[in-house]
Amino acid sequence: MAPTTSKRAVKKPNSGAQLSDDKPLFGGYISNHIKTLKQTLHEQKRRPLAAFFTCSVIGIAIALPTLLALLLINIYQADLEWDGSSQITLFLTEKTATLEAAELANELQERGSISATKFIDKDKALAEFSALFELGDTLKHLEENPLPHSIIVTPAPQLDQLEKINRLKDSLVGLEQVENAQLDVVWVERLHSISTFLERSTWVLGIMLSFAVLLILGNTIRLAIENRKDEIVVLKLVGGTNAFVCRPFIYMGIFFGFGGALFALVLCTLVIAMLEAPLLELAQSYQSQFNLMGLSVESSLLILTLGSLLGWLGAWFAVRRHIDEIEPR
Repeated sequence: MAPTTSKRAVKKPNSGAQLSDDKPLFGGYISNHIKTLKQTLHEQKRRPLAAFFTCSVIGIAIALPTLLALLLINIYQADLEWDGSSQITLFLTEKTATLEAAELANELQERGSISATKFIDKDKALAEFSALFELGDTLKHLEENPLPHSIIVTPAPQLDQLEKINRLKDSLVGLEQVENAQLDVVWVERLHSISTFLERSTWVLGIMLSFAVLLILGNTIRLAIENRKDEIVVLKLVGGTNAFVCRPFIYMGIFFGFGGALFALVLCTLVIAMLEAPLLELAQSYQSQFNLMGLSVESSLLILTLGSLLGWLGAWFAVRRHIDEIEPR
């Protein structure tokens, strides 16, 4: 009778390293990334002061263009609000009677290009002027009222550009009863110029400081690579790929980029909180309902994403340059 052989006694010849069946390949890849991320966070936790200083420098670089962009958004908001409330003041001739001036105001209001008119009697205007500057009985010594009748014209909402409002003003100046018209648009034009200048400055400063962030992160990652040079050599000796060796430094760059963006958000919030009260007081002095706009949730998420992206990009450039130079001898 032939001897039976046990299945446990049969062994396959050694065929080298085999993939483990304990975890799927994709699951092992994800778990390795999670493990590397935890190690990176633990390493930064061991030196919190150095990590804080690196994040703060990056945060200041991100906060500067962010604050400029916020200023630009608030200027655009004020520009839209004040453009919509532009008014034309018509100064009537001396021979225009009160009744005739009131009838002219009613006729102008019926035009499609005008949304509202307000007639101001010259006697009422003189009384308001005297009360405003506390002149008392000083103006009673005047032989006649030097102020003319006036009509305040509010353009229709469709006249949302300065060129259209100026054309309306020119057409009103041609009326027989109108001696002069005033549209205070100089400050609006200056506001447009300032907003254009700030828009270009924001882009230029943002690009320059983005390069600065990349340089800061590149130098930080380079120092980290130099400090772990021996460890990298050992990993490469035992078969570690460049992707595996670079992974902790990539996560380090993302950590610094995200931390810098978070620091920038905190800094911007503090600056807005400090400026909100005086700006509100200034707006109230001009009878304006202007409110300082801060960072929205979408803007905050965008800044965090851009910061993380800059961190990843800076780390990627650094490890591509320095990791390849480290080879076992």
